[in-house]
Amino acid sequence: MRYDLVSLSIFVAVAEERNLTHAARRKHIAVSAVSKRIGELEQQIGTQLMLRLPRGIELTPAGHSLLYHARQIFRNLAEMEEELSDYAAGIRGHIRIHTISAALMHCLPRAVSQFLANYPQTDIDIEEKTGIGVVQGLLEGEADVGIFSSWTPASGIEVWPWQEDRLAVLVWAGHPLAEHGTLRLADLLAEKLIGPHRDSAVSHILAREARKLGQPLVISLRVSSFIAMAQLVSQQSGIAVLPVNEIAPASLHDGVRLIPLAEPWAKRELLIGVKAIAQASPSVKTLLACLTPAHQQESD
Repeated sequence: MRYDLVSLSIFVAVAEERNLTHAARRKHIAVSAVSKRIGELEQQIGTQLMLRLPRGIELTPAGHSLLYHARQIFRNLAEMEEELSDYAAGIRGHIRIHTISAALMHCLPRAVSQFLANYPQTDIDIEEKTGIGVVQGLLEGEADVGIFSSWTPASGIEVWPWQEDRLAVLVWAGHPLAEHGTLRLADLLAEKLIGPHRDSAVSHILAREARKLGQPLVISLRVSSFIAMAQLVSQQSGIAVLPVNEIAPASLHDGVRLIPLAEPWAKRELLIGVKAIAQASPSVKTLLACLTPAHQQESD
């Protein structure tokens, strides 16, 4: 069944105005033309779309259904027109990326630079979020691409593995634990700990594993920045547990040691996710193909 876009546009106007005369004025056509278009739609569909009342119209259930789908069609057409106009202007796309700091500190800048070298007219916005914030941004349509850890629940998101990361313990050189090759969580529970904010995935993981050991996790100081945590460790304010990728080697002070946390749960994957790859723009699909070989193979 083929639908005429002009007729659908007139139907949307009538449904929104709740009045044939007002819709005719809005579309700059005669009332009789509006009525004729609605009648043709009803004949084509085979059911009544609206009830004509003395002071306007009221949609039938079929009319409400058609209004929903017609609005979807016009939104998609507007997005298509905007994207194609970007191509015509020489801009190949606009990508909004929400990411956790681990990717922003370690892998993402290099990956984005390589992508832009091949697609220099693509606009990219990158915003740092917590893992939960990244997933929420994808679900709510505020982000096109999200990068977060495998520790973050991601129901409703399509994901691909990207990088691996591990938790490590940051101590200063004179600390009693500094000579250890590896550490376990049980070794840390009596120490003065510097932790990330309560909503971070690291906080949730550490608290969960401490409960399994039958001991509470006592955080004496919380900081939202992992770099600030490293600086506080260097000043001997406490020790910290943080993902290795969160800290650039250049940001570590002399004498500060990064010791692997030897726990099976201390390893995590950094994931790349989108809400629905089938609905992603060509520029987003191209970025995913560049970043994730698995996605590239699936596309082939």
